[in-house]
Order: sequence, then C-alpha cells, then structure tokens
Amino acid sequence: MNGEIQKLRWREKQKKLGRRPEESVNIELWDVALLLLAAKIGGTLFTKLRQPSLIGELLAGTLLGAILVDFGTSSTIQVVAQLGIIFLILLTMLSIDLREIEQEIERMVFAQIVTAAIIFLLLLGALSLLGYSMNVILIAGAAVFGSSTAISAKTLLTMGELNSREGQAIVGLQIVNGIIELLLISAVTNVIQAGRFDLAPVLSLAMMIVGTYVVMSGLGSRFITWLMNSVQVLKMQEVLLALTLLLAFSTAAVTESMGMTSYIGVMLIGVLLSRTEQSRHIAKTIDQLGESFFIPVFFASLGLSVQLLAVFSNLSLLLLLLALLTSIRFVAYLIPLGFSNYSVMESLKISTSLLPMSEYGLLMLGIGITYQVLDSATYSILVVIFLIMNVIAPVLIGLVFGVSPQRSRGKQRHDRFSM
Repeated sequence: MNGEIQKLRWREKQKKLGRRPEESVNIELWDVALLLLAAKIGGTLFTKLRQPSLIGELLAGTLLGAILVDFGTSSTIQVVAQLGIIFLILLTMLSIDLREIEQEIERMVFAQIVTAAIIFLLLLGALSLLGYSMNVILIAGAAVFGSSTAISAKTLLTMGELNSREGQAIVGLQIVNGIIELLLISAVTNVIQAGRFDLAPVLSLAMMIVGTYVVMSGLGSRFITWLMNSVQVLKMQEVLLALTLLLAFSTAAVTESMGMTSYIGVMLIGVLLSRTEQSRHIAKTIDQLGESFFIPVFFASLGLSVQLLAVFSNLSLLLLLLALLTSIRFVAYLIPLGFSNYSVMESLKISTSLLPMSEYGLLMLGIGITYQVLDSATYSILVVIFLIMNVIAPVLIGLVFGVSPQRSRGKQRHDRFSM
C-alpha cells in the first residue's frame, strides 16, 4: 500500500516536469546515490563521535531534504527504503536468541504488555487534551513503545555493566520489546488502513500472534531447518541470502493478502531462520549488504520529510512533548518492575536503560506521514524528539549507574555494538 501511494505521487510529479521515462530513471538513480552518500557521511561522522550511526543518517536526510525541494518524492528511493526495512527486520530477528531468556520469558512478556497498556492509556489522556486524534495517538504509542537494544547494550558494555543482574534483565526485556513492538506497528497500520478504529484489527493481531507461535513451533520451523540444511549439504552457501529474501518476500505477500502488514511475514521468517545452524552466516551477509546500502537509505529517507522550519516554529510544543513522552515511557517501564523481585534502585537502572528509542519508532512515524495521519509539523517534532532522546539517553544511563560513559571507555568493548 505504501508503495502504491508513492508510485502515484511519482507519476504525477513526472507529468508535471514533462520528463521521458528514461530521463526519470537516470535522475532517480542519481537521487539514490546522492542520498546514500549523504547517509554514509553522516553515519560515519556520528560513529566517530561515539553516537548511533542512524542519527547521522537521519540528519543527513533532513539536511538534504531542506536543501533540495521535492527530493523525497523519488519512487526509487522509496523502493530502496522498503528493502531497507526488510533487511532491518531480518537482521533484528536473526540476532534474537530466545533460549537466553526462556526461564524468564513469561514474566518479561507480561511486563512489556503492561508497559504497552500504560503507554497507550497515558497518551490517550495527555494527547487528547492537546487535541490530537485517536489515530495520531495510536501512532505515537506504537512509535515510543520500543527501546533501542543497540544503544543500551553499547552504553552498558562500555561501563562493564552488561553482564550484571540489571544488564541481563535489560537485554531480555528488549528482546521481547522488539517482538511486541513489531506486532503493535502491524496492528496500528491495520487500523490506519481500515480508516477507523474497530475490533477487527485487534482480533487480527490476536490471531496473528497465535498463528505465529503455532507455525514457529511446528511445520514452519521444521521446513525452514530442512531447507537450510539441504542447501548446506549441497555446499551452496552463496544461495542462502537469495533464498532468505525469497522466503521473506513470499511470506510478506501472504500476510499482506490476509489483511495484515507485510512486516509480520518478514519477522516470522527471521525468527524461524534464527533457529537454524546457518543463522550466523545469513545474519553476517544481510548485515554487510543491508548496512552498506539499503538500511542507511531507509533512515536517510525518513529525514527527507522533516520540516526544520516547522520544528523551530513549535519549540514550546517540542519541549512539552519531549518531557511528556519521556516521563510516560519511564513510568510505563518502571511500574511492571514493581511486581518483580528487583529492588527500587535496580528498577530505576533498568527503566532508565530502556529509554533509548527504537529505530522501529521511525518506521511507525514514516507510515503515519505516508498515510497522511501525521502532518509535517507533528512528524518533524516527533523525529527530533527521537534524535534528542537517543543522544542524551547514554548520559542518563551513566548517571543512574553512577558511572560516566566517558570515563569507562577503556573497559571491554565489542565492535558489533558499535554504531
């Protein structure tokens, strides 16, 4: 659906400009190359500053969109960005090892469901008073629910706290958080597509969860394992990436034809593949290809729709929403921990470490502006809040743990947590 909307906009733009098809293709390929260059420069600079690369990629897109008018309407950029989403979901799911949290998974799932309920209820009350519609509230809730595993893990690792009791709890909660966040995004997208709020998307989500676990534990898991083992026996490892993408695209098409979002199909294949012996090889290949091209273009493309003038014109609203969303997220993460065996200080550390916002939040905001539920000002403000939160979160984590990240960089680090 997103692709069809972008395609119609692209066709209208080409008619207005009077371009021939071959001219349009050449120009749009140039657009992709320019956006990729800007994203890689921005990502590299922020990595050198010990900040997440996605922030640099997002800012690069924002600046490029401000300089070049109508740059973000390129259909080729949108296609590459959609592939970036698929690579990102696959990479995330392949990195998940549910065996690490099997003993605690029920408690963690309960905690994250309670967190989601609190976030949506508090946002419903707060944002309704500010005049926002139900669809905007749903998008905001799904966007701010997620927590960035990469930022928290890197910060805790530099402080030597990743293997602590709190560190292990944080990693486990974020694994569950990522899965539930994708399900929330899918459910909210279904509501937006339906054009109204009713029980159908909610029931669809419930069936989706049940079906996912049935397939994961049954025929689907055995089939994927057999398929990947067969490829390995035939010594055709180079086929694994192509086969993975074929499975992801096929499952995405099936879930979309059933009235659900394609992201659920991609997520399902990623989880199934994570259980195979070939998962590390596939993850490495997807990481290399995705991070070198598709994923940076995706994050940079999200920045193209940010209107800097709208942000500067609404600084008071920006500060209000930043304080409001941060407080709501912190409280929502903290309350469920009160039902566990963590001390008050441990609960504060865990809740603070969950504050970095997930990249999937940007995906939800992108869907919101694509379907014109979010106006450019609201979208821009929420994206800037994402940037601010993820820049200051490592500092807050260091303060609550009583260790400065700047002073503990000499401790153990791993490149896979670098951003």
